[in-house]
Amino acid sequence: MIRRNFNPHSCELDQNGPESIHRAVSMAQLFSTTNALTPQQQARLAILTEEAVTNLYDHGGARAGFAGTLTLTGDGDSVRVILSDSGPPFDPRTEGEIEMPNAERGGGVGLAMIRAWAEIVDYRTENGINRLELKLRD
Repeated sequence: MIRRNFNPHSCELDQNGPESIHRAVSMAQLFSTTNALTPQQQARLAILTEEAVTNLYDHGGARAGFAGTLTLTGDGDSVRVILSDSGPPFDPRTEGEIEMPNAERGGGVGLAMIRAWAEIVDYRTENGINRLELKLRD
């Protein structure tokens, strides 16, 4: 990746999961275009964004009062994904390996994909807010 100054993008997430997921993926596509990412980076960023945000709703139990923010930015020559939310704490670094995908729903590999395509830079929870930072791998 070429060293550059990235134009950051951000969107709000709320208790409406499908709408928030759509908003997050659309924002990832806009970020990719604005920052001239390669086609492979664009695809991976869109998929990682969709997986990370979908997991908030499928596994985090987003309910009334849920709020979150997804921010995409750059750090020199790498893309950063920062997800903050008011859901239950979940540290993806300590979650065990995934044994088998959910064939019925077509899911279950999101965390493995996130681990394969991104470095988990940081996870913390403070004052009821989770903050996950990912760095997209080249």
